[in-house]
Amino acid sequence: MLSRMRKSKGFTLVELMIVVAIIGILASVAVPYYQKYIAKSRLTSKVFPGVHAIETNLASYYAFQPTLPFPTGATFDLLVGDANTQYFTVTPSGDMVTFTIKAVANTNPLHALDSQTLTAHPLTSGGKITGWQLGGSLATNLGLSGEN
Repeated sequence: MLSRMRKSKGFTLVELMIVVAIIGILASVAVPYYQKYIAKSRLTSKVFPGVHAIETNLASYYAFQPTLPFPTGATFDLLVGDANTQYFTVTPSGDMVTFTIKAVANTNPLHALDSQTLTAHPLTSGGKITGWQLGGSLATNLGLSGEN
């Protein structure tokens, strides 16, 4: 006996529920990565230009004087003076520089990173600074730790 198959005209409710569940799982994984990506991009555009200016000034100073201008003094203030420090504060401590994110209000693009720190320790060789070792809570949270 031949049975006729009914023509399928759409998706069943179970199939639609499975698709919605898969989309929900993908979204729950993707959203935290997206938020981390946004925070990292804001940090790169708002903070890193100032950090790099300070690192460059310190490297130039170190090339002429085989020491770093720590602790805070007039020389250090001059080296930091031309950097845009609107979104962070700079504090020398020991043989490294600590950058602390400051976000005044929720309207600040870096409010999610408020009070987190980024430390930069100079790596020296042959009388010059060859790189920077990054650390601190900000570097750990955004995957920036290590040699830069």
